Amino acid sequence: MITRFLVKRIVKWVLRILIALLALVLLAVGIFFLRDRIMYSDFYDVAEKGMKAPGLWNGYVSQGFDYYEARGVYLSCGYDKSGDASSIYIMNGEEQTQVELKNADGTDYTGHTGGIDTYGPYIYITGAKGCDLFLVDDVFDGDGKATVAGEIKTINDPAYCTVRGDLLYAGSFYDTGKYETPMEHRFTTPAGDRNTAIISVYRLDPTTGKAVSEVPEVVISTTSQVQGMTFINDSTMVLSSSYGLSTSLIRFYDLNKMEANGTTLKVGEVDVPVWFLDSSALVETVEAPPMAEEIVYHDGKLWILTESASMKYIFGKFTSGNHIYGLPLPASVAALQ
Repeated sequence: MITRFLVKRIVKWVLRILIALLALVLLAVGIFFLRDRIMYSDFYDVAEKGMKAPGLWNGYVSQGFDYYEARGVYLSCGYDKSGDASSIYIMNGEEQTQVELKNADGTDYTGHTGGIDTYGPYIYITGAKGCDLFLVDDVFDGDGKATVAGEIKTINDPAYCTVRGDLLYAGSFYDTGKYETPMEHRFTTPAGDRNTAIISVYRLDPTTGKAVSEVPEVVISTTSQVQGMTFINDSTMVLSSSYGLSTSLIRFYDLNKMEANGTTLKVGEVDVPVWFLDSSALVETVEAPPMAEEIVYHDGKLWILTESASMKYIFGKFTSGNHIYGLPLPASVAALQ
């Protein structure tokens, strides 16, 4: 009898402890959710909830994002938190198809894959020394894998990329300590800002998909912690900046106010002109939930992909990270169009 009594008491205490722990977890999640909704209420008031973010329940960590107009689908690329093959997701509404990436020798391609864009029959993904090329037909052939087909080396270590016209824009990420950039890539801008990273701009050969020169045509000086970029039109560029749990910043720039003061960056024997994105060209800054990655402008809205709801970080599952959100252009930016 004593033994049964003790067992019952123990079971009751265990159940009480488990219930208390569950209540604490639910309370913490509720507080975290409310904090997010209050902190970013201005964002949620205007942003549209779009399609689900890819790979929410496997090891995939979203990084790159693009709208592939030729096939009417979105593309996302990301790495695997356990070090397995990186992937491209083909996203058509709620239909998502995962394509694992491979090296030429058949081994897993495990790059960070910070950015993705397309150019003719080619798909560009940021690699360790520049941008790696994949073939559109290989990605879309239905076998669930694609193999590296080439490389464009850049003068910076790119974290994101965009193609506009025949130009490839490959931008680097800076954060003090862990993610440093070369000192020669840091500038004091004409407005007096301290910029710490660059975008190197290469002209592409439509026949080969490669850069026509190893030397960029121009270098654009940017602020720190940039994760992605896109264009609204030829005169408006947008940069997304984020790191960790800090607030993401979406910066809109008027390229007509981008300055060049004669500064150059030496690349081999060539003096490459440097243009500055700084506070003098900044039109608007919008605060957004943490961990914004690459961004896409499509159908009149700026679509923002985050990595917060991946199984690596998880917390975004309780806030807004499960979906891609579309932000309408701020009035100050819309007035420029």
